[in-house]
Amino acid sequence: MRRNTRLPAALLAVLLTAALSTACGSDDDNGKGASSSGGSAPDKVTYITGFGTFGREAYAYVAQDKGYFSDAGVSVTIQPGQGSAISLAALAGGRARFAPVDLSSTIMQVGSGKVSGVTAVAAVHQTTDAAVMALADSGISKPADLEGKKIADPAGSVIGALFPAYAKLAGFDADKVDFVNLEPQQLGVNLAAGKVDAVGQYRVGRPNIENAVKGKDVVVLPFGKFLTESYGSAITTTTKIAEEDPDLVRRFTSALLKGMRYAIDHPEEAASVLAKKHPTVNEKAAAAEIELVGEAVQPKEDGAPIGTMDRERVAGAIKALVDAGAVKSGLTPEQLVSFDLVPKS
Repeated sequence: MRRNTRLPAALLAVLLTAALSTACGSDDDNGKGASSSGGSAPDKVTYITGFGTFGREAYAYVAQDKGYFSDAGVSVTIQPGQGSAISLAALAGGRARFAPVDLSSTIMQVGSGKVSGVTAVAAVHQTTDAAVMALADSGISKPADLEGKKIADPAGSVIGALFPAYAKLAGFDADKVDFVNLEPQQLGVNLAAGKVDAVGQYRVGRPNIENAVKGKDVVVLPFGKFLTESYGSAITTTTKIAEEDPDLVRRFTSALLKGMRYAIDHPEEAASVLAKKHPTVNEKAAAAEIELVGEAVQPKEDGAPIGTMDRERVAGAIKALVDAGAVKSGLTPEQLVSFDLVPKS
């Protein structure tokens, strides 16, 4: 898979510093309050969104706006994220306590030894939400059609990281695809202008792409069709926090997922809450994204709560990436997920 630009380690550090310099939400700094009980100061938490301030991230702002965090004894600073790789680095470096991180990215980062000391505690998306999108009149209708094409994707995106595994499972040559790095806001614009043939995008981000291409039909090629065992984003923290303060993890996760349930049931209101924090947000597109998120978060198992994670499925996700050559064998589900903290019925 060819890329005409790469993100140097120094630039990653600059982006991370910039991403974490401006808090959106609470003005509290990351840290721990005196106590989470008995009326003492709330626990202070920095939370990084999965990617920017798209509609898919509204649930965290809803949890804050509705007082779910404060009811749980947590004061949360919400910061726009820059993708899974940077969020993992922030968690491992102690610059944040929680972030939604694509589980496949965690598998590859932990499996390669690039990151350690992180653990998932709840699923956000029950299937991988990674996808490639193209205009319907581009001639791209199936994965093999991507050979010889140019795909735009943000630097450090999990979609680019997963692409070789997706290509192998889908039966085409990833080395015959040219990847270029663009900022998230530039993906739809460049697709509409014909400067690229396709873009990497989460499936729930389709409304933003459709808004950018002004009503043209969009083809979606979801990775989940081939990476069938994979989860998408999962709420991730450090193993230190999970082991030393499981009560904080449960309280934060419960409040965050309560915000998710409310956002799904009230997408327009959730989009409005997000737009109040970030006035540049397109409320219509954000509400449409939230409706798609509602489909993505529903567990496959009847009666299972939002956020649930299954050990066998995580093992299957690892195996799929091992078989695709994306990670070496030997990684276990327990190295990735704190199953005792995952929401249960």
